[in-house]
Amino acid sequence: MVDIGEQFETLLLSLQKQILQREADLSKFRVQAERYCADQEADIQKAKERVAVIRAEMAELMRPPLVDNPLAKTADARAPSSNALNQSDRIRDAAEVILAEAGEPVMQLELKRRMESKGIHVHAKNPVDLIRSALRRDRRFQHIHTKGWTLAAGGQESTGN
Repeated sequence: MVDIGEQFETLLLSLQKQILQREADLSKFRVQAERYCADQEADIQKAKERVAVIRAEMAELMRPPLVDNPLAKTADARAPSSNALNQSDRIRDAAEVILAEAGEPVMQLELKRRMESKGIHVHAKNPVDLIRSALRRDRRFQHIHTKGWTLAAGGQESTGN
C-alpha cells in the first residue's frame, strides 16, 4: 500500500516543478517583451526622425530663396542699370549666403551645386573657374587649401587659391 505522505510529497514536488517551469516561462516572456518594447520604441523614434526630415525638406522647398536669383541675366547685359550687379558680384553675394549657412569651408564645385539647388546659375564657359576668380578678388572670402572657401574672419585678405 502506498503511504499517503508519499503521495502528498509526490504531488507537492510536481506542483513545485510546475511553478518553477511557469516562473522560467514568465522570465523568458519578460525578456522577449522587453526586447519587443525596445524594438518598437526604436522604430517609433526612427519614424519620428523621418517625419522631422521630411518636414524640414518641405519647409526648405516652401521657403523663398535667400538670394533673389543673383545670377540671372539682366535684360541687356551690355547696358546694365547703375545699381545692377555684375555676375561676379552676384556670385560673391550668393557665396556669402551659402558659406554663412554652411558654417564650414565649401569647395568651388559644391558652391556651384548649392547655388544651382537654389535656382542660381552661373553663366560662363567654366562656372567653377568663374566662382574661384570672383571669390579671390574679395576680402570677405578666404580659401583654405584642400578644404575650400570660407568667410574670412574680420575681412582678412584671401590667400587666392
